[in-house]
Amino acid sequence: MQISGVAQLDEKARNLTATGDSRSATDLARENAALKARVAELERLVACDTLTPLFNRRHFMEELDRWCWRAHRYGGHYGLLFIDVDDLKAVNDRDGHVAGDFLLTTIAKALLGTVRRSDLVARIGGDEFGVLLDNIQESELARKAERVAAMVGKLKVDFNGARLSPSISAGYAVIEAGAKPSELLLRADRSMYAAKQTKGTGKPA
Repeated sequence: MQISGVAQLDEKARNLTATGDSRSATDLARENAALKARVAELERLVACDTLTPLFNRRHFMEELDRWCWRAHRYGGHYGLLFIDVDDLKAVNDRDGHVAGDFLLTTIAKALLGTVRRSDLVARIGGDEFGVLLDNIQESELARKAERVAAMVGKLKVDFNGARLSPSISAGYAVIEAGAKPSELLLRADRSMYAAKQTKGTGKPA
């Protein structure tokens, strides 16, 4: 997502210099650079989650739509993981929401360590994460989901003396040519719930 205004700032700086504004060209360039940096920071904030070091749902959906278009236009092998944190409510009730937030942040950082630079990880709900995987075969997607869940399950998380036991359920969907983002999320969500039911951690209806 782009925030307009940078081009106008450049034009304003040129106009002020041409008309003999009392400020020096150096001052104007410095102000312009500061404004550009602020615009870049605002663009980053629009795309980022407020709790974790991940992208937010809005950016994730924009990217998923772009990946669907890319699969339709150029082909390729892409995948989607839909991840839900098991029993986060129990952690919040027992240890407090600060502990729950700490657990979410820890899981988010761990997820970042499982992907490549060409992939994308986002927090797309309170206890839900989405991962876009580049250049991955359909046969590898299920194994990837299992490996990610196993990795998180091995994390040792201590919070103010309390030992938290992170657990996630991960589902997946192939990003196919012609598929809509909403359809892919539904498929991955159903896959995730199947994995959750297998572990006996299904959410109540």
